Amino acid sequence: MTSLQQQSPAVRRGRARGRSQSQPASTRPLSITPHNNGHTTPASVGNRTGRKEWTIHGVSTRRHHSAQPDPKAYPGDRRSLGSPAPSSCGSTSSSVRTVEAFTPASRMRGARVSGPPKLGVFRPRPAPPTTFRRMYERGDVPVTLHHDHHGHNLRWKVEVEKLDYHHYLPLFFDGLRETTHPYDFFSRAGIRDLLARGGDKILPVIPQLILPIKSALNTRDVRVICTVLKVLQELVMSAPLVGESLVPYYRQILPTLNLFKHKNVNSGDEIDYSQQRRENLGDLIQETLEILERHGGRDAYINIKYMVPTYQSCVMN
Repeated sequence: MTSLQQQSPAVRRGRARGRSQSQPASTRPLSITPHNNGHTTPASVGNRTGRKEWTIHGVSTRRHHSAQPDPKAYPGDRRSLGSPAPSSCGSTSSSVRTVEAFTPASRMRGARVSGPPKLGVFRPRPAPPTTFRRMYERGDVPVTLHHDHHGHNLRWKVEVEKLDYHHYLPLFFDGLRETTHPYDFFSRAGIRDLLARGGDKILPVIPQLILPIKSALNTRDVRVICTVLKVLQELVMSAPLVGESLVPYYRQILPTLNLFKHKNVNSGDEIDYSQQRRENLGDLIQETLEILERHGGRDAYINIKYMVPTYQSCVMN
């Protein structure tokens, strides 16, 4: 091997040019400093020494395997790394969005599955305009409103005994869905007068009354249901054999009663004036079922029990 003095000038210039090209462009020299992490090496490892951590300009080159980045590694950033970046308008936008369940979007990141919707079983349902209102506005209902010092009452334009019950009794029962004055007053007062003076004319009309009663109960309106139950009690006791004729139609009438049977007002130590006005729905349903059992014959209880499983007999017990 020749010494440095014995080398030719061309070789010395080529080696100097190679060393100048390997230097970095910046004037600051690159400082690489090894740091021992201080861990002791067990004897079983052999000749292996502790792991050294290399830093370039004070920044560690070791990878930190962490799920969340360390905010201390970026002291110049005042925002936390986990917070969302501000939008162009300056407000913070949330990346969480609500989606429906059992959809492809529910399995995506940043999606929050919404809960199941409410069924609304006890929610009142809107009732369409009744035939009773249309016929009254047309002038086909022979009633008028009379005012006196006692208030207002119903006055018939013709005698009640001369009316066709197959036409007018189902018509007044259709008005049970009305909740506005004076249609609600006309329907309730008209039914009361027709049942009080009907006698034997009521029993043949029972099949035509089931559909208006069912439609009024399906409104799920507490005021309408209370009115229908009071009218149903008057209907059962208005003439003989009416209660027994209603037994085949329990499947159309009693499902709504089973739904609201335990809907009572928990007033605690307060006074509930709805009991005096007979507007407590749970008690009124229990009273109606007992009247249906007493006047429905021997098959009434088994049919009521089939539709309202929580009902207990008031005759057998």
